[in-house]
Amino acid sequence: MSAILQSYNLAYISAPKCACTSIKELIFRIENNCDFNKVRDQKGAIRLQINGKRHYIHNFYPTIAYEEQPLHLLAKLRCFCVVRNPLDRIVSCYWNRVIRYGELNPEKICNLEIDAPANPNLNEFVIHLDQYRKSPQINHHSLPLTHFLGNKPDGYTKIFNLKNINQLPKYLKQYFGKTRKLFHLQAKISESQSNTAIDMLTAKATQQIRDQYSDDFKYYARYF
Repeated sequence: MSAILQSYNLAYISAPKCACTSIKELIFRIENNCDFNKVRDQKGAIRLQINGKRHYIHNFYPTIAYEEQPLHLLAKLRCFCVVRNPLDRIVSCYWNRVIRYGELNPEKICNLEIDAPANPNLNEFVIHLDQYRKSPQINHHSLPLTHFLGNKPDGYTKIFNLKNINQLPKYLKQYFGKTRKLFHLQAKISESQSNTAIDMLTAKATQQIRDQYSDDFKYYARYF
């Protein structure tokens, strides 16, 4: 249910590929007055290791569909979220899940009945995204913003984007009375690299993203 912090009158509703790992870790550190354990797995994911068991940050603050959220609680709280232009978000999904984590290599997709090339390039990934969503990880990280955030942006007290995300610690201090530095914990490409990657999208791929994520543009474009 993301981070529902009733004692602070605050809720963070998360969406994948919108800095959610970094934000969840920041909230964990503030809420528990400690730093998250720096132990990482072989892929670089942060985990808290307790009594030999690994606990990942998303176990504490899971990202779920908006309709599965405790909406009766959210109605009483001041909610915030982070949004991202779908073009940039899908490029990030490709960079992170396909290139970094190899989610679409032949070994991982051999039993998924995906009718599209393994290890696709960026345009192949976009054009065949419906096929690649048979991979649970690709599906989770590429579902529309509206799937996770709903379609009523006016219901949020504050909506950040990746350009003003560094204002988040100051925002949280209003509620917690303290703050900590926001670390960028997932490997990411620079803004210039992202723009270059977006420029590499064909007209067909670009239009496909705009069509598939039309509701994201409709409800959240003014916040990008």
